[in-house]
Amino acid sequence: MDSSGIYLITSSKGGVGKSTVAVNLAFALALSGRRVMLADCDVKNRTLDIFLGYDESLMFDLADLSEGIVTEDEVILRDPRCDKLYYCTVPPAGRRIAPRDAVRAAISCADFVSADYLIIDTPGGADFPLGAKEATGYEAIIVSTTGEPSLRAASITADLLFAEGIDGLHLVINCFGSERGERRIVPMIDRVRAPLLGIIPYDAEMKSGQELGRPAATLEASVSPEAFCNIARRIEGFDVPLLESVKIRGKSRILKRENPDDEGNDESAEPDDEA
Repeated sequence: MDSSGIYLITSSKGGVGKSTVAVNLAFALALSGRRVMLADCDVKNRTLDIFLGYDESLMFDLADLSEGIVTEDEVILRDPRCDKLYYCTVPPAGRRIAPRDAVRAAISCADFVSADYLIIDTPGGADFPLGAKEATGYEAIIVSTTGEPSLRAASITADLLFAEGIDGLHLVINCFGSERGERRIVPMIDRVRAPLLGIIPYDAEMKSGQELGRPAATLEASVSPEAFCNIARRIEGFDVPLLESVKIRGKSRILKRENPDDEGNDESAEPDDEA
């Protein structure tokens, strides 16, 4: 598989929504007609099977494949809702597999189904992205919320990967709007120093739905599917306006740079946009 189709979802910090981004981006790409292999490589705490409703559906995993115990077709699960989405996973925590071997096995699964994209969910920390580099080149999607600890971790992740020769870096800002007063996107991009691939609004419906095994695209009340669709289209090479069809209040304001003179005047500057 060409490395340009391999996307590692990463951050040095846990709890920023990497798994949420991995699941919903893979679903969006598959709904657009692309064949997608989604690999849960979170060796510390795999959760994609829960988010997709696959819990206990697979008997074998990427460690079994890597060790030659089984073949690819025994490791791969096809999503019943979207016939172009496929899934494979590392073993539960407690059974070890090296990042290099996990990624090589995931690539083998992707090749088996002739996937256009391989989306890899990873644990928090730098060990897995660095180990994955031993197996293949890849594009890295760094996930961050708007909180200071998350942005610091995203910046550290970007610096580390760039220093290791990974220059296909992208930033996704997740849960935007979960904290009152957050308005500016540009300073976040400047902080991380990676091109912005997309903004995911805070979505309580998606959060509750994924615990029931339902991605955002299957939830009528979710406000996130358009955001993931936009990211998928940008990956495909389309020029998509940053917040097209995404419901975020005050769109024009959040794209401005910080201006100390504006503090305290934000809410009255202009009416909020909802479309």
